[in-house]
Amino acid sequence: MLARIKSLVGIGDANASKPNFSVPSGETAPPPREPTPLPHAEPSTAGFPLECLTPKLRSAAEAIMRKTQGPAAIAAQSVLSVASLVVGSRAKVQTLVSEANATAAFVTIALSGERKSAADRIARAGIDRVVMRLRNEHEVAMARHKTDLAGTGRGEDKPAAPVCPSFLVTEPTVEGAFKAIASGCGFLGWFTDEASSFWGGHSMSKDQRAKTSGIVSKLWDGDYFFRPRATQEGDGYVPPTATTLNLMFQPILIRDTYGDEFLTSQGILARMLPCWPQSNMGKRKYRRPTDEDEAAALSFRDEVEAALTRTLEDPTERSIALSDEAFAICVEFHDKVEAEIGPGGWAADISGFASKAAEHACRLAAILALFEDWDTRKISAEVMQAACELVKYYLSQYKFLCIAATNETEIAQAQTLLDWLRKNLQPGDGFATDRILQYGPVAARRSKALDRLLGILKQYGWIQELPAGTNIDGKKRYKAHRLSPKA
Repeated sequence: MLARIKSLVGIGDANASKPNFSVPSGETAPPPREPTPLPHAEPSTAGFPLECLTPKLRSAAEAIMRKTQGPAAIAAQSVLSVASLVVGSRAKVQTLVSEANATAAFVTIALSGERKSAADRIARAGIDRVVMRLRNEHEVAMARHKTDLAGTGRGEDKPAAPVCPSFLVTEPTVEGAFKAIASGCGFLGWFTDEASSFWGGHSMSKDQRAKTSGIVSKLWDGDYFFRPRATQEGDGYVPPTATTLNLMFQPILIRDTYGDEFLTSQGILARMLPCWPQSNMGKRKYRRPTDEDEAAALSFRDEVEAALTRTLEDPTERSIALSDEAFAICVEFHDKVEAEIGPGGWAADISGFASKAAEHACRLAAILALFEDWDTRKISAEVMQAACELVKYYLSQYKFLCIAATNETEIAQAQTLLDWLRKNLQPGDGFATDRILQYGPVAARRSKALDRLLGILKQYGWIQELPAGTNIDGKKRYKAHRLSPKA
């Protein structure tokens, strides 16, 4: 059967010992090169601007960075997401258009072993203390409820069961988020170091991705919506819920996220502040944490615990405005980014994210200002300038990720084509492009796409172009290539 298929597609006999081509008289085949592995995307070399964080957040981020010896960006993403949850969940911030939630969504991409979980665990220590306290209080309340229930007489109304306030979701599913929202806290923290289960799981399956993307976008926007589920309790109304996200996943998913046309065009990724920092692995000689680092981490834990307790106990929503100077800085930043969104501009291919740059800056400015001083009511020029610098970093990261994802997609397709050639050819055999267009991998069955993929394989020495008119398996070919003898 295999021989029949090979005969059909017009490629060489995998059992043949001699090349299956001859070049025209007077021509020579190019000398083979030593093939090199196809490259895959690498993280950006841009460093996270820690100097743009306010003193409390910077101190915490630097302490976490030193304790874990992970990249600065991972520590910064962790402390910013925690700050967003504990101070931004009861606040609105003025933007250039209207008010917005003073919360943000973060995406952190790093390899396993890069200390993502360790950084997040240290940053979240204050939140975890509050969660454990609430659970203990709920257990006491449930025991009291059971006693009250047992004492309820026939015909008397049964007391309602106490509800444990739930605002933290660590399982990466939309259903988990809805369960937390239903507890009535009014805000949500979606933190997971296993976001691969979100992007690659049921929530983002072919049938669910449009719905899930819309839900996450509405949570970020601060809109209400209705869940179209016949089996749910109530009418499916989901109230506006200030939401903080910190989704961590590995680089293997970049192609499936930032290389996915639907996700980049729908808007879910445009609402998230991403980073993919350079790895520190291989450079982390053991160092004992200093007393100063331990003290800074504990201080951040206590600040977070106090801020979250206040947020839970006082549901009053506050508004934070931009000072005149901050407003002017934001306008200037907006206009500079807007100028780059047009045709030929630096941000033309990331217009979805870039068009939200000013709002991202306002949200970050509110988080920076409120964590530093909860009583502040106006964002200063200094804080707004720092927030704009942070968004510039995220703009560069977003563009880099989109480029890396696109390149990664083509590299993956080139690898698939190479695997197909290796399976169906002897090393050193010639092949014709028309046969690939008809019988090759799906991604290689269009002329322009095939030319790009062959160009990649040629660049890395896996194939060489043969002279026009080369005879392959007894037939002259206008376009012909040879698989490297060392393939």
